[in-house]
Amino acid sequence: MKKPSLLARIWNALKNINLIISMIVNLILIVIVCVLISQIGAIKATLSSVLGQLDSAFEGLGSSNIADTIAIDQHVPIVFNLPIDQSITVETQAPIPLSVPTTFSLGAFGTINGTVSLQIPAGTSLPVRLQLTVPVSTQIPVKFDQPILINLYSKGLGPVVNKLRAALAPIIQLVHQLPDGFVLIK
Repeated sequence: MKKPSLLARIWNALKNINLIISMIVNLILIVIVCVLISQIGAIKATLSSVLGQLDSAFEGLGSSNIADTIAIDQHVPIVFNLPIDQSITVETQAPIPLSVPTTFSLGAFGTINGTVSLQIPAGTSLPVRLQLTVPVSTQIPVKFDQPILINLYSKGLGPVVNKLRAALAPIIQLVHQLPDGFVLIK
């Protein structure tokens, strides 16, 4: 029988080495797949928990409120005309001198023009009719704490939360469809 050539022997050696390496790689991959299959239940539980917490966080974000107190401290300008039309009684603080021109009737003998001078004493009550418009222009200090409660869902965050939850829903459903485990040997 004829001895194989050197090239044929190298070729056969490379085929044998390739075959051994291929079997080792396949064996390692089979072990990894078996480990992953045995852990499928744990992986599913972990994914379900994480995705559930994420969905719950999105839902909580949508139903959140911002509660705070805003301190208001400013001056508000006030400008308007105040109409006054009323009768009041005032009391004089000091004597008030009066000098009024008048006409005196002398009956059948005619009239005389003259001046009446008198003094209204202090403490006299006088009825007065006020009819005037008072211009008001001032600033009013406004200072208070205003509590606020802002619902984030109704103030624009609702559609975003709904989109996030809708994007997450298919992934959650897919994870729930995964088996809890595989039985390799019964």
